[in-house]
Amino acid sequence: MNWQSMFHYHQWATQKLLNHVESKDEAIFHQVAKNSFKTISETYSHVLSVDYLWFKRLTGIEKPEWKEFDVSTVSVTKEGFAQLHEEMKQFFETLTNEQWKETLNFTNIKGDPFSNTREEMFFTFINHSSYHRGQVTSFLRQFDLEGIPVDYIYFANETQS
Repeated sequence: MNWQSMFHYHQWATQKLLNHVESKDEAIFHQVAKNSFKTISETYSHVLSVDYLWFKRLTGIEKPEWKEFDVSTVSVTKEGFAQLHEEMKQFFETLTNEQWKETLNFTNIKGDPFSNTREEMFFTFINHSSYHRGQVTSFLRQFDLEGIPVDYIYFANETQS
């Protein structure tokens, strides 16, 4: 699978689930429940910051600074993702096949050194977001609300029509 399909899926799933959350009472975005993070907004704050970290690592920055994003509303959060993802897409489009296979060195938040290819790093950040989208669905269920399917197969069926 190429990076364009995976990244398009990532953008689609992020916005689709945020749209679903936005269609509910805005209060649930900040409502406390049991999960890795206390609220949906804190979960998205984490994902947006980690997307940013991986993007900076993918550009060759070995130890990027942690960046906090405004997640005060669902709308502001959606815009934050849209802007970051557009910047990412523009960078990814400049990479050659050889650059995708290039090994980069980086340091994780704990200070541990890693050497991985851009492809491996890219897949890691896509997978990380999928994990947390599942947690958002868990929040919705705790609030007696339904989630929506955002697995890749739904993306493929929806976007290939």
